[in-house]
Amino acid sequence: MKLGWSKSDEPKSSRPREIARNCGQLTGRLDDLLPCLYIAQYGASGRDLRERETETAPGLFAVGAHTGGDRPGIAPHVGLILPLRLCRDEKARAALGEIPALIENPQTTMSDRRHAVQAKLDEAFGGDLMIADKESLDGFFALRPSPDLFSKLHESFDYVTKVVDNAAAVIRVADTERFHWRSYGELMEWYHGLRGSDRFGAWSALTPFFVCGNTGALHSYSTERWARAGLHRPAEEPSKWFVIRPGLPDALIGIRLEMEEYGWAKLHLTLDTATATIHLSEVFDPFGEMVAWGREIDEGDLPIQMEIDEEGQEAVFTVLRTENPERVLLRVTRKFSEEVLLEGILARATLAATLKSELRRFFTTEFDPQHWDLRGDDFDDENDYAQVKDHVLNHAWFAMGG
Repeated sequence: MKLGWSKSDEPKSSRPREIARNCGQLTGRLDDLLPCLYIAQYGASGRDLRERETETAPGLFAVGAHTGGDRPGIAPHVGLILPLRLCRDEKARAALGEIPALIENPQTTMSDRRHAVQAKLDEAFGGDLMIADKESLDGFFALRPSPDLFSKLHESFDYVTKVVDNAAAVIRVADTERFHWRSYGELMEWYHGLRGSDRFGAWSALTPFFVCGNTGALHSYSTERWARAGLHRPAEEPSKWFVIRPGLPDALIGIRLEMEEYGWAKLHLTLDTATATIHLSEVFDPFGEMVAWGREIDEGDLPIQMEIDEEGQEAVFTVLRTENPERVLLRVTRKFSEEVLLEGILARATLAATLKSELRRFFTTEFDPQHWDLRGDDFDDENDYAQVKDHVLNHAWFAMGG
């Protein structure tokens, strides 16, 4: 039996399209943002790269720098982007704007370029920003700040807090804010107050970079995940070793889907008195897997597992066989951690029927395609916006009894 939809059944969500984001990895071209000062940490987590929307830290964008040497690749960073064109200090903006031409001049030596670039930094910041040692001025290079730099950034610079991203086009700036922090300490307290320390209890340093090129995206984290990953067959088989405790009743299950706005919905899953709420993102549309997962459960083709990407963390839904073919173990966990959100024994038919009934109710009465299928200008027909709904309700599983 196939897992998920066939190629011909898949919606067009794998094509690049515009996505509003206020955090996460930028996948489109940065023309509208460069040149810029980028105050960022070296390295980025999977969550930094996958996230799209946050209420607590808008403006923390991940940008990759191309690396050379024997093993070229992309080195990710995460931090705040301060485009030069938004600088309110005309003198500083003009001086910094001359740096890209200086570092691209093939007629000068590296030493000459470093002196010329440093002179422009001095002109803009009066000695409060220096080129870091051993930097090659490749279009994405680190700087050493003095304590007074941040008060000058506060006076004259804005940073980007929201963009419209598109892996196949130029990123558009949608919103900005004044640089709030008057000192490096204030910025570090804000940044690590939100993110915490590393596993050794240390705070990652934030480094100013001058960026006018040499950028790239880690496609394995974002652009290659537009398409669905499908369902999985976990290796775990508890029915080989364990039986259900005599007298254990089935857990009472409740499933509720809730429509939200701007590419979001929620799944509320309850077992007895415990409820887990999972955020559903249009970017990683989960409904195809959800329908296919339900059908596998209904037909008893187990074990079966699906993952829902919440743009920053992932929930894993696993259904395992027990020694009774009519009863299953349902487990909801966080990927890459030991956290179990829900776990219980219940009737296989009840789980499948409850999911099917709620999917039918949700897509018939509550689903709002205008707030889900965010395709861009080439999808302006209402019929295009309804394709996710149509794929779910016209799926073969809904034509079956129940």
